[in-house]
Amino acid sequence: MNMVHWSKKASAVLAVSILAAGGNVLAAPSAHAAIEATQVMNDITWDNSSAAAAPDNVAARAGSNQVVVTWAPVEGASSYEVRRYDVMNNTYNSVQNNTYAILTTGVTDAVYADTSVMNGKVYGYVVNGVMPNGQKTQMSMPAIAAPTEQSANVQQSLVLQSRLANSGSSTINPTINILNTGTADVNLSDIRVRYYFTGGTDLNARNVTLNNVPFNSRNVEAHIVNMQQPQAGADSYVELLFNAEAGVIPAGGESGDMSFTIQRTMGTTSSDYSYSSNTAMADNAKIVVYYQGGPVWGNDPGVKETDSMN
Repeated sequence: MNMVHWSKKASAVLAVSILAAGGNVLAAPSAHAAIEATQVMNDITWDNSSAAAAPDNVAARAGSNQVVVTWAPVEGASSYEVRRYDVMNNTYNSVQNNTYAILTTGVTDAVYADTSVMNGKVYGYVVNGVMPNGQKTQMSMPAIAAPTEQSANVQQSLVLQSRLANSGSSTINPTINILNTGTADVNLSDIRVRYYFTGGTDLNARNVTLNNVPFNSRNVEAHIVNMQQPQAGADSYVELLFNAEAGVIPAGGESGDMSFTIQRTMGTTSSDYSYSSNTAMADNAKIVVYYQGGPVWGNDPGVKETDSMN
């Protein structure tokens, strides 16, 4: 495999695309949010002004056929309800009457991945907390998102950088960051990362610790695979997989620095295939990135291993 493409970290994309559907031009999500936030300022408090304050910092991040909604936790809330409405057909008139449907209840974390959306439509979300006694908080201000199909250029836009976090012989502890230099958001759940090393024979996921993951380590799975045909600097690799709640890497953005630790009893870190001695973040073509099943960044050690994660 020879899939390396060299790129520099792109600056943030400032423009927001205008969506077109059925011949009607739709305002960009940010425009909808500004208009509706003003319109519903008073409607959003339900009919109980004494209710606890609404969740704050609600955000909706769109990918392909997916929107990840996040918010700041409400002190004392035992769960949350998430409501969704179609911005094209509903301008929050129904909020006053509290008649629109609840998308989901019983959410215990301050994140929800909505995978029932369609590309090419604009969706609005509001969130409220539920207290242990069943009383509901006020509703949040709206967050707007527009899922879009991810074009082929996504496969040319992913760059992985790494730096050295620990130089000990028995412990592997790199920090990695995935850059998205393209113009479309990328779902982290479509990405897998492989780090090749030695001394991994008979190791398993219990030997891997995830550290400093900006979107929470519970949204990452680590698998250790022993290679049937070991190569120079690699008899195993650790594969990182991300679930839907990990969210997206925005266009022109990055996953954020994340690190993992592999504990082993043999092997030398500096001899590992994917090792990099850089102390500052730099492109690392020996850590391989897969997008939707295919390699899009980096070089493997030279042997095609059975893809056990499909």
